[in-house]
Amino acid sequence: MIPDTQMLRKNVWSGLGVTLVTCWLLAWLIPRYGGSGMAFGMHPQRLATLGAWVMLLCAIALTLVSFIQLRKQRVTLFASPSLAVIWHQLWPFLYVLLFIVLAIYLPLTWLAPFIVGALVMLLGERRWYVVALAAAVPTAALYLLTVHLMRIGVV
Repeated sequence: MIPDTQMLRKNVWSGLGVTLVTCWLLAWLIPRYGGSGMAFGMHPQRLATLGAWVMLLCAIALTLVSFIQLRKQRVTLFASPSLAVIWHQLWPFLYVLLFIVLAIYLPLTWLAPFIVGALVMLLGERRWYVVALAAAVPTAALYLLTVHLMRIGVV
């Protein structure tokens, strides 16, 4: 079985990204903010360091294995995606950005039904009662949480 070249490229680049983030965690974030409090069992900073090392080893292994597979297939590391692929990965970010901008001007409990309902419809649901329930239940839960449990008013 020959692995998909697009997936191998993604594995190489995501492995490199995780490697960079993990190096940042090990070099700066964990030593600086890893915690010095008392804990039962393993110290919090040691646990975070252990997890970061596991992430680093897995990311390096993923990158190397995928890179070797790409070399065996004689495929380049770079391939420009089509506009359809770019749009497919970009629209969720634009969707969230739109509602972040709207949340500056309107309370979130007013926007929540439209956020959830529009997303459910964009993802293909056409039954009105499913869309209505999917929009109403999280909004009601948000309202109950903020107004009645946390007593901070309409968010």
